Amino acid sequence: MRSRRAVLGLVLGSAVVGSACLGVVPFQPRAYDDAVRVEAVDMAFTREGTGTLTLKLKVRNPSSDAASLTRADIDLRVDGQRMITGEQVMVVPLDGLSEVPLELRFPLAVPRSAARPEPTSHAVRVEGGVVLRFGGSERRAPFRDARVLGIPWMPGGAVAPAP
Repeated sequence: MRSRRAVLGLVLGSAVVGSACLGVVPFQPRAYDDAVRVEAVDMAFTREGTGTLTLKLKVRNPSSDAASLTRADIDLRVDGQRMITGEQVMVVPLDGLSEVPLELRFPLAVPRSAARPEPTSHAVRVEGGVVLRFGGSERRAPFRDARVLGIPWMPGGAVAPAP
């Protein structure tokens, strides 16, 4: 009788401890640092001062446990000036050790001002992270990308984040 209780206690104890370890990648402490890759960055503006940032990512689940992508956060800088900081909530299932494409769109708004009508190159830097949820625990996979984009029409003057 005592041995049954000991075995039952061991099984229940390991189940509680095991549920807190979802999403862990043994022997790879930086596995989530390489889990997101920026595939493409695109910015487009209209003459009215509105615009869109489109970000295409490849998100890989480094764990053997199934997860769901729950949110992504970004910080966008153009020519060293912060243009947007935002978060997007989603529910995208992701099997263990698999990869999915993820496309994010963020609205941009700038005050009306004198425009630079000629296409010019701008230094664009995007940083952020994607959150993978494993049951009750979450792991954040960061990403960073810097590139020079030729933006066909970019409003001039100071920029403001979208509402």
